[in-house]
Amino acid sequence: MQTVYKIFAYGSLINQVSLKSTVPEARNIVPAKTYGLQRVFNLASNYRFDADHDCPICVLNIVEAEESSVMNGVCFEIDQVSLDNLLAREKGHDFCQIKAHHYHNDEEEFDAYYFRAQQFTPYQYLPNSRVQQHYLDLCLQGSQEYGEAFISDFKSSTDFWGIESEQQRAAIWSGDY
Repeated sequence: MQTVYKIFAYGSLINQVSLKSTVPEARNIVPAKTYGLQRVFNLASNYRFDADHDCPICVLNIVEAEESSVMNGVCFEIDQVSLDNLLAREKGHDFCQIKAHHYHNDEEEFDAYYFRAQQFTPYQYLPNSRVQQHYLDLCLQGSQEYGEAFISDFKSSTDFWGIESEQQRAAIWSGDY
């Protein structure tokens, strides 16, 4: 019997096109949520680079949060071979187990796994970068597939390391930063 893994994706893999290009074998994709975690822009990408700024862009990571905090994403199923490929892509990240819930039905709980970078120097969102904006747009376009409430929840459960100004945060969400 083949082992099936449920993966909780919280960034660009929310986007079906990105997910299918990264993990073509992904199946049974459902909107999901989990508790006690928060999505944060705080990680320098090791494969997304802005040539105009001559530096990597900032990508999403997960940090622990209050138990009551809710973070949305998607869950999908993969087999061992697909997991091995995903583990190679996410090299340097911890592979962590969580309890996830269907986004629309809190009672539907299941075990899932997610990736989290642990040993890294925090990195700030890159202003005025087309490549940085493309990454954020990829996440938001993926969220759009699940409706306005999902987009709103995505935004409310996302933080930006080193950016304290509400004006800067608003500019990021509007694409003006």
